[in-house]
Amino acid sequence: MLLTALKCCRRHLSQDILSEDSTQDNPLSLQKWGIIEKFYPLHVEEEMHLLTEAWYSQIHKIRQPIDAIRSYFGDSVGLYFSFLGFFTISLVPMAILGVLYHYLSLSFPDKYLLFAIFSVLWSTMTMEFWKRHCATKAYAWGTLQLKSHFEEPRAGYWGPPALNPITGRQEPYYPSWKRKLRIMLVSIPIIFVFLGLAFDGMTMYLYWERWIQVSYQQHHGSSRLAAVCLYLPSCMYTLYIELLNRIYKWVAAVLTEWENHRVESAFQNQLTVKVLVFRFINCFSGLFYITFYMQDLQLLRKRLSSLLIVSQVINQVNECLLPFLLQKFQLRPGTAHHENSKDAPVVDSFVSEGDLPAYPGLFDDYMELFVQFGYASLFSCVYPLTAALLVVNNITEIWTDSFKLCRLFQKPFPCPAANIGVWQVAFEVLGIFAVGTNCFIITISPEVKELCLDFGMTPEQSLLYAIGLEHILITLKIVMAFAIPDQPHWLRLKVLQMEYHSWEALKQSAIKRALPVS
Repeated sequence: MLLTALKCCRRHLSQDILSEDSTQDNPLSLQKWGIIEKFYPLHVEEEMHLLTEAWYSQIHKIRQPIDAIRSYFGDSVGLYFSFLGFFTISLVPMAILGVLYHYLSLSFPDKYLLFAIFSVLWSTMTMEFWKRHCATKAYAWGTLQLKSHFEEPRAGYWGPPALNPITGRQEPYYPSWKRKLRIMLVSIPIIFVFLGLAFDGMTMYLYWERWIQVSYQQHHGSSRLAAVCLYLPSCMYTLYIELLNRIYKWVAAVLTEWENHRVESAFQNQLTVKVLVFRFINCFSGLFYITFYMQDLQLLRKRLSSLLIVSQVINQVNECLLPFLLQKFQLRPGTAHHENSKDAPVVDSFVSEGDLPAYPGLFDDYMELFVQFGYASLFSCVYPLTAALLVVNNITEIWTDSFKLCRLFQKPFPCPAANIGVWQVAFEVLGIFAVGTNCFIITISPEVKELCLDFGMTPEQSLLYAIGLEHILITLKIVMAFAIPDQPHWLRLKVLQMEYHSWEALKQSAIKRALPVS
C-alpha cells in the first residue's frame, strides 16, 4: 500500500511525506528502526518513456527538456541539469579561444595576460548570468520566493526525549555543547589527518616526478616507453587523489552523522563544508605548489592535462559504467518468485526498482562541476585546451547522468528548490581565487619575463605590476557583480506586482476584520 501511494506522489507532496509532524511516524524513522525495509517512489512508465525519448535516447539531441525533467524528478534535479547545460555552453567561447591558442601556436608576449584576464572575467560573468537564468527558472516553476519552513528533527537525530518549547511536543534532545565538543575534539583532528595524507601524496608525487625527469634526461629519452613513463607519476597521483576523495567522503559522512545534528539543513551544511575544504586542498594543492613555489609552467601544463584526462575517465567509469554492469549482471531473486503470478508485471516492477541502489543525490555531481570550474578559471591560461576537454566531458556527462538517473538508481524523492544553494557561494569564492592565481602565472610566464627585461624592469617591479593588475581585476569583478542584476527587469516587475497584490489583499482582509458585523 505504501509503494502504491508513493507512486502517486508528485513534487512537494512527496517531500511532505518525509517531514510529517510526528517524527516517530516519519517513514525514514520507521526504516531506521527496521519497521520498513525499503522506502522509495516508483517510476511512472508512460512518463518515463516520454522523458527518455526527449532526453538521452537520441544522442544527437543536445537541448535538454529541463521543464520535463523538473516535472518528473523535482526542482533540485531540474536545476542541476539546467546548471550543467548552462555551464557547458558558457565554456564554449573559452574552448574556441583555447583551441586557437593551442593549434595556431600563438606565442606573443601578451598571450598569458589576455587569456588570464579572459578567464577571470569569464568566471564572473558565468555565475552572474547563471543567477539571472536560475531566477527565471524558479519563477516559472513557482519556487522563486520559496521560504524555508520550520524543520523537523532528522530521522537520524537521537537523544533522550524532551519537551520542545516551540512545538510543545516530545522529541529527542541532544545538547549543542556536546556536538561542538565532538566537532572540535574528534572531527577536526581527523580532517587534519586526511589533509596530511593529501600533502604526503603531493610530496611523493613531486619526488617521483623529479626522479623520473632526471632519469629520462640522463638516458636522453632512449625509447618511447621512457617518454610514456614521464606521465606515470601524474597518472598515479590522480588515482591517489580520486581514492582519497572517496575514502574521505565516506569518513566525512560518518563523522557528520556521529555529530548528531538536529535538522537536515545543518547536517548537509556541515557535510558540504567538510568535503568542500578537503576536496579543494586535495585537488588543487599540487597545482598551487607547482605554480607558486616551483614556478614550473611546463610541469603545471603536463600535470593539468593528465589530471583532466585521467579524472574524467575515472568519473565516467565510476558513475555510469560500474552501476550499469552491476545492474546488468545482478541476480534478482525476487523476480523468479513472482514469475507465475497474475500480478507478475506489477510485482516485478516493485521488486526490480527496489533492487536498484538508492540515488546518492547531487552532491558528487555538483562537486565535479566545482572542480571543473576551478580548472577552467584558475589554470586554463597555462593549458588552453582545458575548456575544450571540459566541454567534451560535460556533453557525455549530460547523457550519462540522465541515463543513470532514469535507469540505474531508484527514483529520488522530489525536493523543492529556488537555486543551487551553497554551491553558488562556493563557485563565486573560487572565482576570487582565480584572480590571484592568474596574476601570478602572468608574472612567471617566460614571455612576460622577457618583455619585462626588455623594458628594464626588475622582478620586484613586475610583481608590483601584477599586484596592481590583481586589484584592478577584483574591482572589475565587484563592478560587474553589481552592474549585472540577479533578476531580469521584467522579472523584478513581476515580483513587485506580486508583493503589491499580496499587500493589498492583506489590507483588505484587515479592513474587513475591523468593520463591525451588522
